[in-house]
Amino acid sequence: MTHPPPSQLELEYQAILQNAGVGILFTRNRRFEHCNPRAAEIFGWTPDALVGQPGSVLYFSEADYTDIGRRASPLLAAGQLFEQERLMRRRDGSAVFCQLRAKSINPHDSADGTIWIVEDISERKRAEQELRLLLLHQQAILDNASVGILFTCNGLIQHCNPRFEELLGYERGQLLGQSAQVFFKSADDYQRFGAAIGDDLAAGQRIEIEWRNRRIDDSLVWMRIMARALPQAGDEKITIWITEDIEQRKATEAQLAAAHAELQQRAAYLTFHDALTGLPNRQLLQERFSLAIAHADRECQRVALLYLDLDNFKHINDTLGHACGDALLQQVAQQLQQCLRQTDTLSRQGGDEFIALLTDLKDNQAAAPVLAKLMANLEQPFVLDGHELALTCSIGVALYPDDGRDFDTLLRKADMALYRAKDLGRNSHHYFNEDMGQQAGEHLRLRAGLRRALEHGELLLHYQPQFDLRSGALVGAEALLRWQHPEQGLIAPARFIPVAEESGLIAPIGAWVLEEVCRQGRAWLDAGLPPLQLAVNLSAVQFKRGDLEATVQQALARSGLPAHLLELELTESLLLHNTDAMLALVRRLKLMGVKLSIDDFGTGYSSLSYLKRFEVDKLKIDQSFVRDLLTDPDDAAIVRAIVQMAAGLGLRTLAEGVESAAVAERIAQFGCDEAQGYHYARPMTAPAFKEFLQRYAATAGLKGNGFARHPFSVTATDSPKKPLDHGH
Repeated sequence: MTHPPPSQLELEYQAILQNAGVGILFTRNRRFEHCNPRAAEIFGWTPDALVGQPGSVLYFSEADYTDIGRRASPLLAAGQLFEQERLMRRRDGSAVFCQLRAKSINPHDSADGTIWIVEDISERKRAEQELRLLLLHQQAILDNASVGILFTCNGLIQHCNPRFEELLGYERGQLLGQSAQVFFKSADDYQRFGAAIGDDLAAGQRIEIEWRNRRIDDSLVWMRIMARALPQAGDEKITIWITEDIEQRKATEAQLAAAHAELQQRAAYLTFHDALTGLPNRQLLQERFSLAIAHADRECQRVALLYLDLDNFKHINDTLGHACGDALLQQVAQQLQQCLRQTDTLSRQGGDEFIALLTDLKDNQAAAPVLAKLMANLEQPFVLDGHELALTCSIGVALYPDDGRDFDTLLRKADMALYRAKDLGRNSHHYFNEDMGQQAGEHLRLRAGLRRALEHGELLLHYQPQFDLRSGALVGAEALLRWQHPEQGLIAPARFIPVAEESGLIAPIGAWVLEEVCRQGRAWLDAGLPPLQLAVNLSAVQFKRGDLEATVQQALARSGLPAHLLELELTESLLLHNTDAMLALVRRLKLMGVKLSIDDFGTGYSSLSYLKRFEVDKLKIDQSFVRDLLTDPDDAAIVRAIVQMAAGLGLRTLAEGVESAAVAERIAQFGCDEAQGYHYARPMTAPAFKEFLQRYAATAGLKGNGFARHPFSVTATDSPKKPLDHGH
């Protein structure tokens, strides 16, 4: 049987089916009777292989196939279009997401079959899933963000995250649809905010601003706001806002700003005031001085600078500690201020030094009542940590315009007057006079000259012999420092030793003395002369430097002088300060083998306890007691008591300043062991002393370990009324 050739219309339909971009299937009695190439491609079949297969081959289970039939049959029977997106099975068992559309050819007779149109929507479904996940992720970010996020459209709130609601105290969803003006404390504030950001926001720029916004309870919170307008869609102006709570940061900034302002205020205050006492410092004092002298010139008045120093304040610091010392200075400042008028100024210069500026003085004597009041008030006891402390002060006074017309000159002269008050025994005041200026000039010249003297070898030592009063033997000598000035000649130690101690030069000078004495002693031994004990005076400054032990060790080691031939002379007052440290040092010196003596004994504290603790070997009785003992019963009694006490402690005694045979005989009767003075010999240079020893030996001969009694001595008439200083 032959079929008629297809019509043109049939050919066109056939072409459409074969080239359609969607799958087209024709089913009858639940089997595929036709499929186009796209349908076969979607499910992984060939058209010929798929035709004749039951519809269930495109489903993962019979139940799945039954389910779609249950859903589609009523619609198909009613002549309606059935649509569904469904996951279907490919020939290889893989899944493909399809959009199904089906319609019955004849709703009244299902035997006529059904046409199915199939579209592969797997890519779309994947994209939708990815978009859904992205939206979920973005929503999670928004909901869990630590910053507030807000979307507005034309000024109305479209969306905000929980953090933004929390920042302003709103419930979930409470803000939606409200105007953004609700966040501002007033309409004016809202307008100012808009004016601050409007231009930049309209230009599409990212804005950032810090603003104080209103919470639901009308409290204000500082927020950092970042915003950007999204591309405009028609008349909708959508803006995204990101907000951050910076209240804590602002509070911290405010605290820091307040602290900085306080520090600046404090720094400004300290520029002109003393940190400890709150008194004006030198800078402020100078400014007030300038005003005071200008006023004094107009009114023909005087101005006084009082330089005040507390006596022995260091002892309080050393005993009670610096904290107590500072507290005492604060009390002293208050006490001193009570003695001055409001027009006067009290200033602390540092340490225990104060300066008072007295203004409106009619004459040079007008400062006297203030001086008396200052000194009297300080004598009132101060109570500090249960301690009752008594203070005194020394004051130097310089007057404007008599003593100078500028601050530095007057201060320098007041300082000179202060040192004169101290020299006079402290607890006193003294006015500047021109003699002080000359003395100060000499002081500076001596200080500068001493440095040169040490460098250029202008210092030299004289030696004064010491004799045993029982045997008459020459047993030792005291080394006495002299300065051979190139212009002034021989300068006595009384002039330059205080300058050396005050400047600190006594330390290198003392080290040189120790080196030279040890070297000279060793040279005399090497020359065949009998051993003599050589005594060297020590300054308190040498002890305070802390290197005395090393200096003595080095001098003995370099020279080779036996340690027992070196005698170190200490002062009484030296042993009474820093007793534990001093005791340890003295014991270490004793372990070296050197001898120790107390110089000028009887002029200080004369405490028996330190004699016992420090284990000294000898007491040197000061010449002030020895010189007049024949005519002054008190001096004789003192000398006798010292000798007897020393004997009881097992110490030797040496009398200084013996100027006559009668004095030598009397101190020998008291039991004194040794003597030195003009009765025996004057201090002499090292070459002269060596010649003296040689003549002495030739005259008297040797006896034992020392020189025997010598028949000649300097007579009392040959000696001056007062011997030269035999100290350093």
